[in-house]
Amino acid sequence: MGIQKQEFYEGAALHQLIRGSSELTSVLYSPPLFVFDSGLQVYLKYSTAKRSPWAFTFMPEEQILLCQRAQEMPLVMGLICGSDGVAALPYDAYVRVAKVKSSALRVSCKRNHRQHFEIGGPDGVLSSKVAPSDWVRLLEKRER
Repeated sequence: MGIQKQEFYEGAALHQLIRGSSELTSVLYSPPLFVFDSGLQVYLKYSTAKRSPWAFTFMPEEQILLCQRAQEMPLVMGLICGSDGVAALPYDAYVRVAKVKSSALRVSCKRNHRQHFEIGGPDGVLSSKVAPSDWVRLLEKRER
């Protein structure tokens, strides 16, 4: 069986995340999320666009699932922006720009060269930008 495009993108994002952690002991795949040390869920979405802006579509059933899972334990979305990097978007920040809807919705990520990610959706734009380094430090923050 060949390697799927999604597996390449997710594998690269997971590699960065795991490599940035010094005390990670377990990673579990609980479809469609990855669970780190039974305390943090990560949901990965990717865009193959070569440059900004990158678009991510969330279907209604996907939105409901994420809402349900976020109630169980902390959830962070890893928005994989082509080969440019990964924007770490905590679920509470996600719902500020994209409240659950009965239709598909689009979240966008954009950034200028060497700048932070600006994330927006149908309900607005995050008031603060997301540093690309937040992704590789995501587990490090939880280890403290």
